[in-house]
Amino acid sequence: MVAPACGESEPTDSGLSTQERQQLEQHISELEAQVRELEAQVARQQEDAATSEKEKAEMTAQMKTLREDLAEARALLETQDWQGVLVRLEAAQAEIASLETRIAGLDGSMEFTAALSFGNEPFALDQQYTLSTGEKLTFTELRYWLSNIKLLKQDGTSVALPGSYYLMELLKEQYVEGGNQSGSTPQPMLPANRREQVNVAAVPAGVYTGIEFSIGVDPTHNDNLSLQAGELHMLRNMTTVTWMWFTSYIFTKTKGQYVAVDGTSNTFGWETGTNNDFRTTRQTFAAPVSVGAHKRLRVSLRADVAKLFTVLSPSTTPTINVGQADARATLSNGFRDMFTLVSVENPNRW
Repeated sequence: MVAPACGESEPTDSGLSTQERQQLEQHISELEAQVRELEAQVARQQEDAATSEKEKAEMTAQMKTLREDLAEARALLETQDWQGVLVRLEAAQAEIASLETRIAGLDGSMEFTAALSFGNEPFALDQQYTLSTGEKLTFTELRYWLSNIKLLKQDGTSVALPGSYYLMELLKEQYVEGGNQSGSTPQPMLPANRREQVNVAAVPAGVYTGIEFSIGVDPTHNDNLSLQAGELHMLRNMTTVTWMWFTSYIFTKTKGQYVAVDGTSNTFGWETGTNNDFRTTRQTFAAPVSVGAHKRLRVSLRADVAKLFTVLSPSTTPTINVGQADARATLSNGFRDMFTLVSVENPNRW
């Protein structure tokens, strides 16, 4: 872009084409959109009791300067003072970068735990549990996608935690489906794992009254395996050829053996994974909590696997998959309803 020399006393448009003027106006609009996002983040910091008054005052002053820079850029655009527009835009970009750095340094963190149980008993693989019907169960695998975590605010709005796609699981070592099974290269393995906790490093500062999260993968990512976010990956044995024609990810896996009341036994395998199986749950905190640079958040829940069997029975429904919409819906509701809030802690970060 060609701009007038700094020494010109009268504005002129001779150095800019119509396209270049439009690009300048678009650039101002883009920066204004960034400023609106920053205003929301600064507003959250203003609510955070952990943020010092000095920090709040400095951020407020920066926001005022930013707005003034962009307002002046707009005014100069009307007078065709292109050099002045460029100077104001450079100042605004520098201020935005400074504010983003400052806000990032004030983020809090969260430890989220969903401890598995079976009723009042600890949950473990290969341990036998008895249902109220007398049916007995042992488990060989339990996995589900925990996704789309949001923190809730008193005014009814929410703050989404980007990239929150986590695979919660209790499983034994198993081969990776779709891995190399020929030649001299060993077939890759998934290690045995128990995963009931996630740690979120960057939680926007603010005062929160609850948490919302989903079981499964939202349609945007479920329908397009090429979209990468969080821990979503094809080689986690949560996609399979039996589902690929219909959807992308398996949302939940529940596998094991059962012994029916009449003494007969067999294996069972339950899976969900269509967009209709996506479920969301909310948990309300007993009191608001403040998250920020000096305050972190610990949310502890119980995930009661017995809730999956209040309606469904492995002896009557040993298999649940893509062809059983009603059973999948019931199972999906069971996963949604298995969470109970145990405690919320708000300790100092250091």
